[in-house]
Formats: sequence, C-alpha cells, structure tokens
Amino acid sequence: MTLMYGTLEALADLFSRAGLWIALWVIALVGFSAFIFRMSRTVKPPKPWGVRKGICPFCNHELFGTTREYQRLNLLETLSPESKYLCTSCDVEKVSGLLSKLG
Repeated sequence: MTLMYGTLEALADLFSRAGLWIALWVIALVGFSAFIFRMSRTVKPPKPWGVRKGICPFCNHELFGTTREYQRLNLLETLSPESKYLCTSCDVEKVSGLLSKLG
C-alpha cells in the first residue's frame, strides 16, 4: 500500500501547477520533434526541370542556345532540337561534338 500511495503522491506532485506546465512543455517538445522528424522523412516529389532565363539549373552556367556561337550557326535547331538546352559546362562533349559536325 505504501508503494501505491507514494506513486499517487508523486503523480499528484507532477500534476500540480508547476509540474503541469513542465509536463505540457515536455509533451509539446516531443510533439514538435516528432513533427519535424516526420517532415524530414517524407519523400518530396522531384522538382520539374525547366530552363529559366537561359541558365543551367545545376551549375548556373549559360545554356548553349543563348550563346553567340549558337546564334551564328544556321539550321542547328533542325539538326539537333535539344541543342538549345545543352549547358556549356555540363554538356561540353555534346556541344563540342555539335560544333565539330557543323564547322
């Protein structure tokens, strides 16, 4: 019986005015931590790749379609329609291959 009274007394002390605020703060912190953990673990859909202002989204270099070399080459768009979206840094081999074919 003494153990039960001691447990009840400890619970009563825990849920006294100060203990209640501490318990609420602990519950709020655990809940917020669980929320943040769950948000970090959710799978985010990949962002669609898009060309913005002629800049490569991966390395921030200009795209080949916006350079002077590209604009001087006639009919390159019909030969290789994807050439407008090639990066001068990421796709160096493809750009040099296109330039060697035409010039």
